[in-house]
Amino acid sequence: MRHSYRQAVKSAFALGLFAAGVVLSGAAMAQEPVIFVHGYSGSSSNFDAMVARFTASGYPRSKLYGFNYNSFMSSDRTSAASLNSFINSVRASNANQPVSVIAHSNGGLVVRWQRAKLGGAAGMRRFITLGTPHKGTTSAYGCYSPACFDMRPGSSFITQLAGAGCDRSLWSANDGVILPASNAQCGVNVQTASVGHISLLTDASVYNQVRAQLP
Repeated sequence: MRHSYRQAVKSAFALGLFAAGVVLSGAAMAQEPVIFVHGYSGSSSNFDAMVARFTASGYPRSKLYGFNYNSFMSSDRTSAASLNSFINSVRASNANQPVSVIAHSNGGLVVRWQRAKLGGAAGMRRFITLGTPHKGTTSAYGCYSPACFDMRPGSSFITQLAGAGCDRSLWSANDGVILPASNAQCGVNVQTASVGHISLLTDASVYNQVRAQLP
C-alpha cells in the first residue's frame, strides 16, 4: 500500500486539473479551520493540490492545517490521540471555533476514533473522508504494521468503532486499494467519478464534491 503521492500531485498539475476544478465559492463559506489528515504511508503534502484549490477559491491559507502521523509505527488509536491534541491546539488558535476535517484513506479511521472515542465530534462541524476503509480492506493483508492491522476487515479496531464516528464519505467504484470499494461507505455516502485511490486527492471533480459537502 505504499504509493507515490508526490508524483500523483505533480501529475495532476501537469494535466491542468488545478485550473479546471476551482470552485469560486470560498467567500460564501464560513471560513473555519480545515484540517487535512493523510492516509497510510503518506504525509500532509498529499493534499497540496487540494489546498492549492482551496486558496485559489479564496479560502485563507492560514485556516488550512495539515496533520502528520507515523502510520508505519503507530496504531490508529495512538494517532487519534495525537490528532486530538492537534485539533485542540488549532481550535485554541482560532477562538475555539469548530473545525472541519478532510481525511484520506486510513486517515479517516484515525479521525473516526478521535470523534467516537475521544470526544472529538463535539468540536468538529464537518468530517469528510476520501477512500477510507470504514469496513476494512483486504489489501491491508499485504502490509504489516499496527495501522495495517487496524485496516483489516473484522479487526478489533473496526469492531470497536461499530460504525460510529462517520459523517460524509466520498468513495470511488474504481478505488483499487479499498477492496471491496463499497467498504469506503459510512454515514452519508457520495460516489465520485471512477478514479483511483490516489486520484481522490487530486481529481478536480472530487475537489468540487468535497467543497459541496462542507457548507
